[in-house]
Parts: sequence; structure tokens; C-alpha cells
Amino acid sequence: MKKIILKLFLVIMYCTSHGQTGPAGVGTSNKNVFWLKADKGTSTTTNSTSISFWNDQSGNAINVTQTIATQQPSFCLNVMNGFPAIQFDNVSTTNDKLLGPDSPSLDSTTGYSFFMVSRPQNVDGNARVIVSKRTTVAVDQSFMHFYYSGNNFYTDIETNNDRYNTAATFASNNNYLIDQFYDGSLAAASRCKTYISSSLNVTAAETSTLVPNNASPILIGSTDATDTRPFGGYIAEVIIYTVAVNDPCRIIVDNYLSAKYNIALLVNDKYLGDNAGNGNYDYEVAGIGKDATGSNPSFSASICAGLGISSTGIGLDNTDYLLAGHASFANAQVTVDVGGMTGINNARWLRIWYIDVTNVSTNINTNIEFDMSDGGVAPVTLGVASDYVLLYRAAQVGNWTELVTGSAIVGDRVQFNGYDLVNDGYYTIGTRNYLVSPLPIELINFDAIMNGKKVDITWTTLSEKNNEGFEIEKSKDGINFEVVSEIKGALNSDQKINYSDTDFNPYEGISYYRLKQTDVNGKKSYSQLVAVNFKLNKEGIRVYPNPTNGEFNIDFSDLSNSEVLVVIRDASGREFFSKVFVKQENGELIIVNSNHELTPGTYLVTASSENKLFSTKVIVK
Repeated sequence: MKKIILKLFLVIMYCTSHGQTGPAGVGTSNKNVFWLKADKGTSTTTNSTSISFWNDQSGNAINVTQTIATQQPSFCLNVMNGFPAIQFDNVSTTNDKLLGPDSPSLDSTTGYSFFMVSRPQNVDGNARVIVSKRTTVAVDQSFMHFYYSGNNFYTDIETNNDRYNTAATFASNNNYLIDQFYDGSLAAASRCKTYISSSLNVTAAETSTLVPNNASPILIGSTDATDTRPFGGYIAEVIIYTVAVNDPCRIIVDNYLSAKYNIALLVNDKYLGDNAGNGNYDYEVAGIGKDATGSNPSFSASICAGLGISSTGIGLDNTDYLLAGHASFANAQVTVDVGGMTGINNARWLRIWYIDVTNVSTNINTNIEFDMSDGGVAPVTLGVASDYVLLYRAAQVGNWTELVTGSAIVGDRVQFNGYDLVNDGYYTIGTRNYLVSPLPIELINFDAIMNGKKVDITWTTLSEKNNEGFEIEKSKDGINFEVVSEIKGALNSDQKINYSDTDFNPYEGISYYRLKQTDVNGKKSYSQLVAVNFKLNKEGIRVYPNPTNGEFNIDFSDLSNSEVLVVIRDASGREFFSKVFVKQENGELIIVNSNHELTPGTYLVTASSENKLFSTKVIVK
């Protein structure tokens, strides 16, 4: 590696619907009413930059915002297990907070489930609030969750008359996963529970059997809109259900958050794919499970990066769980690492999932599907179901075993129905003849680079199926595009093909390029946008040495005493060194210093400052 230097039955009904699209595949937007996660929906993804909004991912659009600059929290990269978090500062008088609208979806309920991931930085006995919904003290107060007196964690449900706290204490600069549940259908003495890292810490009384429709906003990082006490720390994820989910649903969400943020569970660790020895398959963990309180029998491919699994009802017994997660945000059809497959033109998805099966008796019978669009690959007309195979291997490397052939093709999904999932290990989808039955083709790369007074445009395909051709498009605003040129495609190919073209008349200033690909049946897909600044001359940015063993400098001649944002992406567009501010030294040289690492390959270095944007390539040997 090279371093860069530079309600009981209500709960059961809710958790047994098909195709769950909520966090970890638990629930839908009907009851998963609010979901904030720092890796999606923020106004910026630039490190240490203030955010003006953080958008709800539940589908209910209960977005939180802040228009006052001095009260805007900051987006921060690589805070927990490589994932970002939102930092709310320690300034009292102008404390950071985000406010959302009053929404009946957030109250008018007899139950709640809250999941919160945070890293407090000033646990000192003052009220440090993660999330609340109230106007002021005990006024229209639906809930509030906060670190407080004695360094315990406190909860209010429907006013503050039954406030209770954990037995556990908390300390600054630690990552915490805290769950809180309220069920108004239970006896008053046991209506509230708080779990820490999935372990029950306290059961508490609550008088109210219903949280009414309170006319109050939702707040992140503050007790209410006028309170000056700051949260003081990082908030990474906040999930709210207006139902007390059953235990399997709770455990599955806990495992998703544990894997994502590397917070060890004290109990109920059902997913071992996030262990280093198994490859840290930490991303987008989802699951199914069952116990005496109910079940979660399915999860949608849309929340597990293209893999969806549902129980057929056979073998999913009490205490059974099946969880899956992956380790790669990039995906494509690849023809390498296909050992063990039969057929004549073998290929598989680049993305692989670790599946952890916890089973006590009868095998868990499942319907499995791979959704092409949810998998993040380009659209394509799928072939014959029997050409597609479910692949498995017990280790991260080695030959694959073809477990079963496809049952059906439905739209852009390949289904494997009625299959017993038995073994822990690594799974993906393959095709035994990608010329007839392709997996969608994704560009390896698309680049647009200034070269004097012209723009050189290059892209590469791994293979092509029914590819009529490409159009290079450019835009001044990233919205309205015009065609630069048309390039004929290879139609069908099983080889890597490099393409190139030139724009001899680029726009003045910053512009955006993209590639449109059209199949013979008229289907179209687009690449990511690439920004180019025509004002840049050939001396505008220089990376040296290039090629490099991993240590390189970035030299600018067109910037002076300004902050510069540097982003480094690989050929597939994945960010490795993501939006890190550095300070120019002496008006000439920036040296980037980072703990990030790169493997050998070609990378695109993009640097921006104010209204200027520069890019160039660097080769790491």
C-alpha cells in the first residue's frame, strides 16, 4: 500500500411487510418516519465546512436546516470507522443546532423507537441534546434525548414529568450507540427502555399512553430553538420509528450501526462480517430475523446495494438471523477472479457480500434477488435466467462454487427463489455467458482534462453488450447540456476498450462534461460529471514526481495564499482522499499530508479554490 502525502400485534404487522426499505431493511417510511445519516443528504461533503441542511432519508422529507451561519454545524470526514459525522460546537450563546418542521408523523403515536449514534465531546453534567421535539420546557414536548446530570443519559417522553436516566455513565470522546423505546400499550412501570450497545440498561415508568400531535419543531443538537447550551460533539446517525419495534428489528438495526461505525455490541452481535479477519464488510448491513416477539422477514435490495433477501417462511425460527453486508461501494461486471465457474464467458459482479447465518434447526429457505439498478450498475437487457448463478466461497479468495442457477428475470432483477442459505461466507452473482446474459456494464473511468486550449476526454469499458455508441456532452451549469461529439460503440465486446476524443472549443471558465451511452434498443445511461476550468493553462497544476511511489507534491502557479480543497479519486470515481482542506505555502507549493493509502494505479487529482477548479492525473506505482 502507498501512502498519500499531500403495538404488540401492530409491531408484528409492521415488521412483516415485504421489501423493507428502512434502515438495515427494518420497516418502511410509514413508520420509519425520520432518518438522518451523515454520509447522505448534507448540504456539503467538504471536510470541516458548515452545513445549512441535513435531509431526512426516510422518505418523509422531514429535513432539518439552519440559515444562521454562526449556528451551523460542520460536516467532518472520517470520524467513525471512516464514515463522516456532523460536529456541533461547544460555543454557548451561538450553539449549533438544526431545526425541522412540525410534522404529525413525528408524534400522534403510542410507541417510539430511537437509534442514536454520537460522540459527545463535553459530557459535564449540562444538558447535551441529540434530538428533541418541543417548543420550550414541557411545552408541546413529544420527546428529548440528552446527556445530562451525573454524566448519565436522559429521556423525556410526552413532557418531562416522567424523565428518567440510564444507570450507565458516559464520557467525552467515546462513540456511543444508544437505543430508546416507548410502548404506551404496556403497563406504566415498563413503558420505556434504554439500550446501550444493544444491552438493556434501564426500564422506566411513563404515565402517558399516547404522545399527541404536539405543535413543535424537531431539533438536532439542542433542547429547543432558543436554548444556548450546545451539544458539543459529533452526531452521525439518528433514526426514529413511531412504533416500538420488536426485538429482531431492534437487533438488526443495532448490528447495522455497529458494523458501520465500529461500535462493539455488548450482546446480540449477529454479524461477524465486520470483523477485520473477515474483511471488514461494514457497508449497508441488512438482515432478517425472528424471535418470540416477532420477525423481520425481508430486506430490500435498495438498502443493501443490490442484494435483497426474503424468507419464504420455511426455517426462519425463533432466534434465527441472517445478515449481509458488503465492502465495496464501486460495482461493475468483471471477468477476473471467476475461478470455479462453468461456462464459456464467465463474469461476476465486482461487489461481494458477506452473509452471516445464525440458525438453530431447519435451514432458512429464502428468495434472493440481485437488482441491477440498486446495485449501482448501468441498465442492460438481461439474458437467460439459467445463465446466472449464485456464487459462494468460504474465504475472501479462492475458487467460487455455483450454488444455484437463476429462477426468473423480472425487469432488471435476477431472482434465485426457494434457496436454503446455510453457510457463512462470501456471495455474489455471476454469469456463465456474459455475451448472451450480461451483467450491466459500467465504465471503468471517464475523465476530462485540460490540455492547453483544448480538453482531452478519455474513457474505458470492460466489455460491451448491444452498445450503439456514445455522446460526449458538456454544460456550463451541470443542468443544460449540448453534444460535443458522437463516438460509435463496439456493439459487443469482451475486451477492455479505451476511447478518447477532444473538445477543441471548451467553454470559458468552469464547465462540466459527461458521457451518454445508448444501447441498440434505445436505453440510455450517463457517467458522472467531470468539472474542467478552461482558464487553467498547462502550468496551472503540476503533480510531481509523476509517476510516484506514493509521495507527491502539488504545485500551483495560479493560486496565491488561499485555502485549497483537494480530492483524489480512482479510475472508477471512488474518493480516496476526500475533500481535505490544505493551506498553500508561500504562494507556490502545497504539500498534502494524510494517513490515507493508495494501491498502485491511475488517480485523478482535483483541486479547487474559490471559483477555480483544476485537475490532473497521477500514477502511483
